[in-house]
Amino acid sequence: MLEGIDNDEVLSLLIAANVSSLPRMFINAFIVEIGTQTILIDGGAGNINGWGGRLVPAMVAAGYDPLQIDTILLTHGHSDHVGGLAGPLATKHFRNVKKVFLHRAELNFWRDDEARKVASADYQRLFDVACNVLDAYQQQLTPFEDGDVLLPGITAVHLPGHTPGHSGYLLESDGDSLLVWGDILHFPYIQVARPDATFAFDYTPDLAAKTRRKILTELSQNGRYVTGVHFNAPVRAKIETLGDSFQIFYEQQSRDVD
Repeated sequence: MLEGIDNDEVLSLLIAANVSSLPRMFINAFIVEIGTQTILIDGGAGNINGWGGRLVPAMVAAGYDPLQIDTILLTHGHSDHVGGLAGPLATKHFRNVKKVFLHRAELNFWRDDEARKVASADYQRLFDVACNVLDAYQQQLTPFEDGDVLLPGITAVHLPGHTPGHSGYLLESDGDSLLVWGDILHFPYIQVARPDATFAFDYTPDLAAKTRRKILTELSQNGRYVTGVHFNAPVRAKIETLGDSFQIFYEQQSRDVD
């Protein structure tokens, strides 16, 4: 799934990080509470292609009723981010949602019939899943632009390349901040060390790599926490520079620097 890096280097990076070399990918979703609002960021894969499908049980185990969710923030429209939001025939899984936020360029992309026609068969299936979800929440769709303040303490950050409207969300509260960066990367220990390594489903690989290096640079300078849909547990981390590249330090991970 990774391009621009060979298997030997991948293995050496994983060994250096003391993590398993098994080829696996985590899929996370996030719940944010602001006052009486309960916000879901991304919706998992919904067992599409046998991936995930445990979003609702995980929510219940964490003490949340799916009917509590009143707002959804989408980083982008890929199946592992929206598949858990709707069933066949555009059937909502979260019936009390009033707004679904999505970057305007992302909404336009998945609704572009011409883009679907020229896409590969695999990518056409992504279009079908995304459009099913968009149809399910048609009345709740709320497009945004880069830098828009969507909710108190939540600002949209456009991070293009993986998809045209791929975006993150900057959460700020009481002097603390966390960037939920969606799919800036899929394999943290590899793509933080090698930001130029791209992912098979990057729509514009060169732009995805450029955006990744840019945001890694910013995070290494501002010291913000970051999390991603494909982070390993624990899911909150900081980025630091390492020569002309970067390294990731998960919260609770032992390290030599403060």
